[in-house]
Amino acid sequence: MISRRNVLASTAAAVAAAAAGAVPAQGAPAPSTTARAGGRSVLVKITAPTVEYARHPLGLDEPRPRFSWPMASDEPGLRQSAYQLRVATGAAALAHPDVWDSGRVASDESALVPYAGPELRPRTRYFWTVRVWDGRGRVSGWSEPDWWETGLLGADQWSARWISAPAELTDAPSFQGCHWIWFPEGDPASSAPAETRWFRRTADLPEAVTSATLVITADNAYSASVNGREVARTDLATDNQDWRKPAVVDVTDQVRSGGNVIAVEAVNGTEGPAGLLAVLVVRTASGEQRIVTDAAWKATDQEPAGDWRGAGFDDTAWAAAREAAAWGGGPWGTVTPVTHAVTRLRREFSLRRGKVRRARLYVTALGLYEAHLNGVRVGRDQLAPGWTDYRTRVQYQTHDVTELVRSGGNALGVHLAPGWYAGNVGMFGPHQYGEHPALLAQLEVDYADGTTQRVTSGTDWSASTGPIVAADLLDGETYDARKETPGWTTPGFDDGTWPRAGAADGELPARVVAQVDAPVRVTEELTPTGVTEPRPGVFVFDLGRNMVGSVRLRVKGEAGTVVRLRHAEVLNADGTVYTANLRTAKATDTYVLKGGGTETYEPRFTFHGFRYVEVTGFPGTPTARAVTGRVMHTDAPATLTFETDSPMLDQLHSNITWGQRGNFLSVPTDTPARDERLGWTGDINVFAPTAAYTMESARFLTKWLTDLRDAQTAEGSFTHVAPDVGRLGDGAAGWGDAGVTVPWALYQAYGDLRVVEDAWPSVVAWLGYLEKHSDGLLRPADGFGDWLNVEDETPKDVIATAYFAHVADLTARMARELGRDPAPYDDLFGRVREAFQRAYVDTAGRVKGDTQTAYVLALSMRLVPDALRGAAADRLVALVEARDWHLSTGFLGTPRLLPVLTDTGHTDVAYRLLTRRTFPSWGYQIDRGATTMWERWDSLRPDGTFQDPGMNSFNHYAYGSVGEWMYTHIAGISPGRPGYREVLVRPRPGGGVDEARATLRSVRGPISTWWRRRRGRFELTCSVPANTTAQVWVPASATDRVTHTGATPLRQEDGCQVFRVGSGTHRFTV
Repeated sequence: MISRRNVLASTAAAVAAAAAGAVPAQGAPAPSTTARAGGRSVLVKITAPTVEYARHPLGLDEPRPRFSWPMASDEPGLRQSAYQLRVATGAAALAHPDVWDSGRVASDESALVPYAGPELRPRTRYFWTVRVWDGRGRVSGWSEPDWWETGLLGADQWSARWISAPAELTDAPSFQGCHWIWFPEGDPASSAPAETRWFRRTADLPEAVTSATLVITADNAYSASVNGREVARTDLATDNQDWRKPAVVDVTDQVRSGGNVIAVEAVNGTEGPAGLLAVLVVRTASGEQRIVTDAAWKATDQEPAGDWRGAGFDDTAWAAAREAAAWGGGPWGTVTPVTHAVTRLRREFSLRRGKVRRARLYVTALGLYEAHLNGVRVGRDQLAPGWTDYRTRVQYQTHDVTELVRSGGNALGVHLAPGWYAGNVGMFGPHQYGEHPALLAQLEVDYADGTTQRVTSGTDWSASTGPIVAADLLDGETYDARKETPGWTTPGFDDGTWPRAGAADGELPARVVAQVDAPVRVTEELTPTGVTEPRPGVFVFDLGRNMVGSVRLRVKGEAGTVVRLRHAEVLNADGTVYTANLRTAKATDTYVLKGGGTETYEPRFTFHGFRYVEVTGFPGTPTARAVTGRVMHTDAPATLTFETDSPMLDQLHSNITWGQRGNFLSVPTDTPARDERLGWTGDINVFAPTAAYTMESARFLTKWLTDLRDAQTAEGSFTHVAPDVGRLGDGAAGWGDAGVTVPWALYQAYGDLRVVEDAWPSVVAWLGYLEKHSDGLLRPADGFGDWLNVEDETPKDVIATAYFAHVADLTARMARELGRDPAPYDDLFGRVREAFQRAYVDTAGRVKGDTQTAYVLALSMRLVPDALRGAAADRLVALVEARDWHLSTGFLGTPRLLPVLTDTGHTDVAYRLLTRRTFPSWGYQIDRGATTMWERWDSLRPDGTFQDPGMNSFNHYAYGSVGEWMYTHIAGISPGRPGYREVLVRPRPGGGVDEARATLRSVRGPISTWWRRRRGRFELTCSVPANTTAQVWVPASATDRVTHTGATPLRQEDGCQVFRVGSGTHRFTV
């Protein structure tokens, strides 16, 4: 919230920062350059030069990278009239560039200017500099040299081979030969009482056991022990459907030669089928022994007394278990165990003596990887290489490891985890792309004498399991510190017992490409705000806000102590964690202590959406320091600050940005918590304009649009999710249209015409699909409709036809920007518009369905005849009033509701909706403790109960799409021309908001506004970056009522005086 005491000082600081070229966190501003003419100088600062939106990008595969050089100047109204770019292979060579000199180019463009020199070489660092001429022909000095580095630039540059750990390290034992068993009562495969039953099996095992693995599941929950020690359990309250996910447990340390006992307590949660399924696989040098669930097991329906889990217990009175069904039969079908094993791959190598000029590690995986070189972790990336459709493409990363290599012995070690490739994805289970993760790694060491040594992944690498016993993005990670082998990533480690890696056996991606989006990283840490103990030994840590990532655990205890971390977004009334809305996602990390002092654990290959962490098994009573939240997301810089005198609106802005951070993780997910986390197209369709305000989203969404085009069907239809997984379908209105709306949103925000060019073929194909699958240009009534509306269902054919018209209109606009013929698309828009009006708009301006969303779409997409727009807008307001000034819109109507109200002269109603505190409203969520956007307007109902757990995320950015209206009309910042070449400054006071301040770090530099109204006086200060202009709309009835600092009056319009200003800081008072 704005502090009035500090506002003038902070505004002055913001203006100074703008003049000085305050930039996003990715880099410091370059030194200034000075332009001179006739003895007079003008200060020009290149504030944040970028190549493809990034400072110093390492490993670009783009053949024509684009340069941007935001400028700041002490001289107001500075405009660039020309530029000159130079590119060289060294900073010193820029004076006489050996690669490219653009010469003087007459142009005012300073953003996304493409390289136009000779073909770039792979593995090359290029330095660049720029100078500019202003409008009076004065030339600046050259900017400080900057650089980017190319990647491999092609498949022919890879000499590495895809490798995997041997299958015996990753594959789970089969249930072949097992039976579902239960206590002999009726037909357990059909129905058994909702009761607990107990089971035992004794077995004699040989000496010299090399490994022992227990695979077990039960319908519904169980606790299993081997020789009296618990080795696995599920919780009936949260895991009653987890029989579909058998546990795979290493019990080598629990078994012994001679007699052994497997004991299981199993619970049937509800009356219905009940069963226990298990196999113990014991390996020795001479072979394998399997103990399976069958009639040899003993069972009882009476709770045993004494040490019934131990070897000395007498179970002769117990009944023989009944075989309810063979594995693969009965009501359970084929339940397949999966290990989610994390393996380790390593290679030692020797480097010759000689000065190393540079060393690069080019690396990627089918799955997830973390690389270490000579005992040091390589980079800070998390969950690399990210999620793509691995059958089509996978992204590789480039790491500068010059400081990590040394002459003589070296070692490269890599953790390899299932990730999206082989782990659980969404609600579809594991192995969506393949079963065995694979690694592709190429280390290149260049010497000063021009020679190169390469170390590449191949079958000469060694493989092993390690302390990361299992890792899954949805279920969590298990780490057994007792299995650590110090030194495995350093030279000299004895890996003589490790088997060799093998060639990858799955389908390999068609393309290996350099990473486009920013990497996922830990960007912030959160300290718990409190710790409670709702039950004995159950501790709940509150991180203070809904976040995405994992936690750091600090713990001290005896070896073998098991600490479990379970994550949740909200709490039950009794203070325990509420996890029903996670569905089948376990969201549980497990740490087994090694003993000997304080231990620290940070999960590597999972992430969770949570505010609360339940800790069980902790030795003693933890303090708040035992847990630290590690905030994780795609590490693109934040680009907007926004502040008002309304605490609720400030919290709403915070919720929008935190919801975006949590869901922008490799792909734009629908929720980071439950077993879904998919790249739903409908969500990003509505949120992309807001996303481009609050975070640099160009690279992230450019990458995702490639995912979307990779999934486009042969008929031209866009899928419901991208990457496409689970065969969820395609062609839905408001979902598939993201293939058009997202490129357009990026173009508006960044002026990025290349993203429109790249999308063009897919856009035309989508439009053809829509036309083909329409009847008289009316689309069918299918799809998701106005998803999660408030009991106000809009006819789906109205929605679908409106979007058909809208994307035809956008396609025409794209054609104009690309220099193509827009006529066919203008014509199509006109014909669909006429069909819409004939079918759905009556002579009084009523739209079929008569819902808020029906009017919002029809008005915002220019589908209502001009003569009837007033009547349609009045009807929309009447519908809002009929609900006591509440909205009823869902995913598709909400982002356009407030803009339509403002566009039709009802900004007062827009503010009224924005600031409501009762259901349904944004304020309702905030008053109930929301720190991110909710999936439903009432994820937490007014009576305090939770909505349907089958679909109830507390971190779901779609309704955060209101941010676009807030930043456009409260902050008053929007693009007058694409990429903010011209800025539109038009704050609209209202809704009890009397003061607001914002800074947007655009592709051309920071744009700031501050305004307030007090005692009948309105003040506005705005700052515009060099090489831009702005139209400033000041609410005043006449020009002479406005005092200003040198603005040019243009006109009076819509109750405002409109001025033009150049770069610099400008003040207006009414």
